[in-house]
Amino acid sequence: MKKKVLRMFSVLIIVLMVFSTFTPSKVTAQPVEPNQEVTVDQAVLDEMQTKGSASYWVQFKNDVDLSPAYSMNWSDRGWFVYKTLLAQADATQAPVQKYLSGSKVDYKSYWINNSILVTSSTNSVLNEIMKFNGVESIQARKTYILYEPDTSAALLDNGLNAIEPNLTHVNADDVWALGIDGAGLVVANIDTGVRYSHAALVGQYRGNNGGTFDHNYNWFNPDDLGDDVPRDGNGHGTHTMGTMVGDDGGSNQIGIAPGAEWIACAGCPDGGCTDSALLGCGQFIAAPTDLTGNNANPDLRPNAVNNSWGDCGQTYDPWFADVIAGWHAVGTYPIFSNGNSSNCGYSSPPGLNTVGNPARSGNVTGVGSSGEQNGQYATHSNWGPTDNLDIINPVDTFANMKPQVLAPGVSIRSSVPGSDTSYEDGWSGTSMSAPHVTGLVALIWQAAPCLIGDYAATETIIESTAVDMVYDDGSALTPTNFPNFATGWGEIDALAAVNYASGMCAMGTLEGVVTTDGFSPVEDAKIFADNGAGYTKNIYSAANGSYSTGLPEGTYTLTASKYGYQSDTVTGIVITEGATTMQDFVIPQLGMSTVSGYVNDDGVEGLGEHGYPLYSSIQVSTPGFSQTIYTDPFTGYYEIELVEATPHTFTTDPIPGGYDPLVEDVTATGATYTHDIYVPVDGAVCAAPGYQPDYDIFYSFESSDEGFTPGGTTSFAWGDFTSGPMAGHSGTKGIATNP
Repeated sequence: MKKKVLRMFSVLIIVLMVFSTFTPSKVTAQPVEPNQEVTVDQAVLDEMQTKGSASYWVQFKNDVDLSPAYSMNWSDRGWFVYKTLLAQADATQAPVQKYLSGSKVDYKSYWINNSILVTSSTNSVLNEIMKFNGVESIQARKTYILYEPDTSAALLDNGLNAIEPNLTHVNADDVWALGIDGAGLVVANIDTGVRYSHAALVGQYRGNNGGTFDHNYNWFNPDDLGDDVPRDGNGHGTHTMGTMVGDDGGSNQIGIAPGAEWIACAGCPDGGCTDSALLGCGQFIAAPTDLTGNNANPDLRPNAVNNSWGDCGQTYDPWFADVIAGWHAVGTYPIFSNGNSSNCGYSSPPGLNTVGNPARSGNVTGVGSSGEQNGQYATHSNWGPTDNLDIINPVDTFANMKPQVLAPGVSIRSSVPGSDTSYEDGWSGTSMSAPHVTGLVALIWQAAPCLIGDYAATETIIESTAVDMVYDDGSALTPTNFPNFATGWGEIDALAAVNYASGMCAMGTLEGVVTTDGFSPVEDAKIFADNGAGYTKNIYSAANGSYSTGLPEGTYTLTASKYGYQSDTVTGIVITEGATTMQDFVIPQLGMSTVSGYVNDDGVEGLGEHGYPLYSSIQVSTPGFSQTIYTDPFTGYYEIELVEATPHTFTTDPIPGGYDPLVEDVTATGATYTHDIYVPVDGAVCAAPGYQPDYDIFYSFESSDEGFTPGGTTSFAWGDFTSGPMAGHSGTKGIATNP
């Protein structure tokens, strides 16, 4: 610690020497406190010296007390933290903001850590900023990376694979059998974005209002407010979100908590992680905003946030510490990937002290990788220890432990953004592991709602129920090789964690029967229980219509429903610890219609069509119902039973590609209803089977220059496009001028 103080003091002396020659601008500033010391990162001075201007962070004192939040309920807790931090920022930053505005300097204010990002300023502006009360330091811009996985074995796999082996390995399917799937909880990722319309994710997207979408408070790109529809130009974020919640309602069960909802923030849009986007996302997670970044509503914050980004630093960097502290205060659980050896040029295994920031923080759950289903350490996963001790949930003599736990991270199959039905297998990295733990938090908190927002108790459950994994890390600090700095406290066990948590809250029992008329049972009806205080649970009836479940004490609104049946809602149902409450439901059956037809090629408008049958996916949805079916590959025939006289949205997407997905509203009438579907070719690409562009002269430059050789002095060349539209009519290569 003394060495750090000396280094900061030496930088301060340099700063005073450099700025003593500057002429102050004629702007009134507050008096400097007698002993005020403002440290300046050397990198800022170097940039200023080289360019005459610099971009930098102005860090203000952040000393408000957030501890009262920990004894508040979910809503009050979030608002208290938001209002307290916002008030601090407004009070301390106002004079500097006024000065910057008057100096015509672009800047961005952040309340989450009480800082201002100055986009670019001269020496004189920096010198004036340092004179203001409350300014603590001037920090250089930060560089972080996406913890890119190894995708060398990636394989497009759009088949029907049922439950993924990485999920059954950690016993997630056994947790689902208990009726625990994360329902009522919200998870988030700070990543490259998410393809919200993906079949495995759209049903869980919180912005999905039953076929229409509201992206306010559910999606945010801090660096580009015009990027107002969730998307993913990289693939990483869609893959991690799939591991958290993915389930297409059919045979692609890729997520550990498929009942949870999700929101997302683009901290690494398209793969590039900017410090401004990451800090903006940190703020958004604590208090989500509308798409313009305004009208914050902390009530809509997620319960847990997944982070698969960081740096390759081997010493602790506190730049993100205030964000993490804010998340703890609002009750949002932070999970970080430990990082991969390949991202940082380390060997495999990487050895001690290779975990990067912010996973290096002692107050987050750092996650390393195990095999897909072998229960062994995966050698790409970075190691601890950390030099930032855990002060929230330290364990004995292992407050420096990293990672906390492992989860499967080798050859993981999940959703990718190529299309709404695209999946890829073969992704390996700690980015694939961390989402398992994020989803596990949702499972635990559904099973034990009294733990919502309790980081320490929840992390203890995850660690204490993990499967021991002995590993010799070579450190004298781990003489028994368990725990250790490669595998932490072991590999997660979802069933053990949920069973452990289930006994930690006061519970009563709710029982009853669901029938159509008081006599005829309804199987698989959903009984939705909501206590009005943030806890919800889905319960399903058995073949005889009966249901039984444990619920925390409280007063509930219960709704019984099933597609094809009327719903039945009752209010004021009291659940008491140790007691059984009985509640039956009657939900009469609605009229049903068998809808069938054929999906055919509709060609290009004005140019004709082949009209042949198409193998296609058809997503059929209406509020409370969504199902994806597939046509016969040879005839294009489909058939589905739907509630009659009710509008359903049909989204038809041919598997061969080259077609525009067709969206139609279909309302069936009568016991049988025929609806044929004609899907047009995407005329702009003209790449559907049986179609090709109609040119008088056609050349393909993908494999060669087709014999075109420039002569004399010319800038024409053959190869990949590097400017302009970046592509030809099809493909990536062509002949063009070099600028």
